[in-house]
Amino acid sequence: MCGICGFINDSPRQDSEARRTSLGKMNATLRHRGPDDEGYYHSPTAALAMRRLAVIDLSTGHQPMSSEDGTLHIVFNGEIYNYRELRQSLIEKGHVFHSHSDTEVVLRLFQEKKEAFVTDLNGMFAIAIWNQRTQ
Repeated sequence: MCGICGFINDSPRQDSEARRTSLGKMNATLRHRGPDDEGYYHSPTAALAMRRLAVIDLSTGHQPMSSEDGTLHIVFNGEIYNYRELRQSLIEKGHVFHSHSDTEVVLRLFQEKKEAFVTDLNGMFAIAIWNQRTQ
């Protein structure tokens, strides 16, 4: 059991420290859902955070995860039952993985299929993906 939170900032001029403080408070309320790790992503237009209960890929599954070009950012809670099969098919299409986590599989699948990626997922999950390029 993990927890994710975040917000879209429709007023980029708002004080960035105030946004960071708000996100930190939101994430602190989720501590009971994930005592093993926490992570944050901030931009002028979006903020994501997560609390993690480490189950899969204990050493390299830190979130938020970002795409190699830094434009996509993901926080994920849940379990994808078929992530190993999806990972293998993505490797065959040329995707490179830096972890063994299902979160990275979801991120790479989004890169491949955009919003249609969810039709390939077998599991229970909540996902937030921020595309910095398209907002």
